Amino acid sequence: MSSRLRIPFATYRLQFNKGFRFKDAGALVSYLNCLGVSDIYASPILKARQGSSHGYDVTDPTRLNPELGTERDFDALTKELRQHGMGLLLDVVPNHMAASPENPWWRDMLEHGEDSPFAGFFDTDWLDFQGSNGASTGHRRFFDIGDLIGIRVEDRKVFQATNSFIFRLISESKVSGLRIDHIDGLYEPPEYLQRLSESTGGIYTVVEKILSGDEALTETWQVSGTTGYDFANILNALFADGSGIKVLDNIYSQIIGPSKSFRDIVYEKKKQVMLELFAKEIEALGQWLAQLLGQLVMPEASRAVTEATACLPVYRTYTREEVSADDRRYIEGAVSEATRREAVPKTALSFLKRVLLLDFPANIDGKKKVEWKNFVRRWQQLTGAVMAKGFEDTALYNYHRLTSLNEVGGQPDTTGLSLEGFHNWSMARMKLWPHTMNTTSTHDTKRSEDVRARISVLSEIPDEWAEHLGIWMKYNEAKKHPVNGQPMPEPNTEVLLYQTLIGAWPLFAEEVPAFKERLKAYMIKAVREAKAITSWLKINQEYEDSILNFIDAILQDSADNKFLIDFLKFQERIACYGALNSLSQLLLKITSPGVPDFYQGMELWDFSLVDPDNRRPVDFKKRRELLDNLLREESSTDEMLASWKDGRIKLYVTYKALNFRRDCPELFQKGAYIPLSVSGTRREQVCAFARRYEKKWALVAAPRFFTKLIEVDILPIGRQLWDDGYILVPEDTPQNWHNIFTGGVIEGKNSLPLAEVFGDFPVALLTPSV
Repeated sequence: MSSRLRIPFATYRLQFNKGFRFKDAGALVSYLNCLGVSDIYASPILKARQGSSHGYDVTDPTRLNPELGTERDFDALTKELRQHGMGLLLDVVPNHMAASPENPWWRDMLEHGEDSPFAGFFDTDWLDFQGSNGASTGHRRFFDIGDLIGIRVEDRKVFQATNSFIFRLISESKVSGLRIDHIDGLYEPPEYLQRLSESTGGIYTVVEKILSGDEALTETWQVSGTTGYDFANILNALFADGSGIKVLDNIYSQIIGPSKSFRDIVYEKKKQVMLELFAKEIEALGQWLAQLLGQLVMPEASRAVTEATACLPVYRTYTREEVSADDRRYIEGAVSEATRREAVPKTALSFLKRVLLLDFPANIDGKKKVEWKNFVRRWQQLTGAVMAKGFEDTALYNYHRLTSLNEVGGQPDTTGLSLEGFHNWSMARMKLWPHTMNTTSTHDTKRSEDVRARISVLSEIPDEWAEHLGIWMKYNEAKKHPVNGQPMPEPNTEVLLYQTLIGAWPLFAEEVPAFKERLKAYMIKAVREAKAITSWLKINQEYEDSILNFIDAILQDSADNKFLIDFLKFQERIACYGALNSLSQLLLKITSPGVPDFYQGMELWDFSLVDPDNRRPVDFKKRRELLDNLLREESSTDEMLASWKDGRIKLYVTYKALNFRRDCPELFQKGAYIPLSVSGTRREQVCAFARRYEKKWALVAAPRFFTKLIEVDILPIGRQLWDDGYILVPEDTPQNWHNIFTGGVIEGKNSLPLAEVFGDFPVALLTPSV
């Protein structure tokens, strides 16, 4: 193992911008250290476009962003981190830069054209290059964004130029890890990661790789894992009640009418974005394919590319000199599905399949082989962008059966996950990727962890949800405005709105006015992303106005607003159950195989929606004061549970579990994951496992499906709920256990009674009692 491979105990994501600078981060180091965080995980900090709120529009990768502070400010931050034994994980953007006059490389290329020393830095087609910011400019864009131009990091000179400053920071021990943005956009991801590992001495590196379905991260990649969307989606599925989901299917179809499967929606939306956003790229690939084969006319070739891409179940394949078994399976499956749909002649798909599988004719020459491979590599770069726009930014806004499952890389049509499935997945993760990230919220998630935890409760009470949904739609029918003769919003968007209200409604009345404005902004973004009635390219103002007016009407605070009265009563119950879900998920994140990652502010309840909502400023002063109070032990766990709405209980679980993890690093970084069975009537409602390393142990127990346990005004603790249940433990486990949350001691040689495990607190983290 490389001497540079410092594994974080826990990371904390900070979003830098001109309103949150290096000095601001430096002031948080002692707080984060006390919380149990080992590494700040920084958003991009290299020079970006002036006023950038996110930093992904880099204009100069050879220097820090001056809007974030000076180099002296940055050095002060890294010094403060080192003094606390903490590290800094940087978000690196290798795929693209801003096509802006602020970018000196871009400016030089526009001035000197192909004679510029930077002409080879950008991914351009000089038959076609126009040097503008339009949709069809002859350069590879980041997704469909014309003013973010692709960078050719496959070229060693470009690789070195774009990373030299980061390499310097690593050599000066100011940076301890890297997060690689949008790895699927690169021409040669494995080669890039290999070069990066060689150049950094094998520093801790994770990639933003979206895994789809049963897709696994390629084991040969020189990384420690992904940024953790796979973990978030596993948790989403674990806390969705499978029996209830089947009922939700019927409810959803009854409301919106005969509906397509989510698979069909993804297929159609990927085709839609190719037509509306990537037509030029598809046309170019079609022309290329026709030239390669000499037996296809261009329209047929383009249609074949479109259909195969629409049917590809993953973001991309990674063919270089040969096709892996997994990639062969994905390609053959995509072509088979495209053939089944009969949207293009079989001959065209057959030819495309041969090219994608590198099934060369016997008489092909070397030059032609290179052309085939280059075609495949360019196609691979495009499929990820199509999936991102078609799946993440379109399909997820068209399917609203249970929106807590609608996440990046998720499976919105899942039927849930069993405890056995979770344990098997965790054991495989410990074996293959023990240092990958475990995340539950990011700057790109569609909903925060606490919003999703609330919405998932609906899967436990589908009949009750259906009853309220029907009543609400009846109450609010008269509040709709007609658009082209139809009352709007239409049922599908109305269902999304109600779930959003349930998930994101504030805990305190004084927050409601600001929330209403946030909700309006979110709903407009959601319907534009859906691209069904309105879109970013073609705004339907009348339709959007109808949604805004509808929101105002249904949220009017008046005694005769039957909807709001019923909604608030129902939502309050869901909020309580959702908070308990969040505590269980939080404990699982911290103790499961992998490095727990925290998005800024999430140590308290946070009901943020998709960006830019989740990039709002965080009240760190409040969080610091609450943690200080916890350290002074001014409140008991009973009092924190009783006043759960203030968020101290989530902060408490975070603080206690993270510090326990930091005190036992080998236990969680190297320790075995041992699934534990539970007996009794509640056996399917408790996720329990042990972590073991040599003579060190930890036992974790986290309940789920709380509506089946308790009424909303009763805490899920005590003998009356758990009397007949036991956690069955191996014979060689300790006999006495200490609960780090309550301080209590539990005895049990081969089994631990749930009545004692959850006697005083809703989740449990146990360690051998001395």
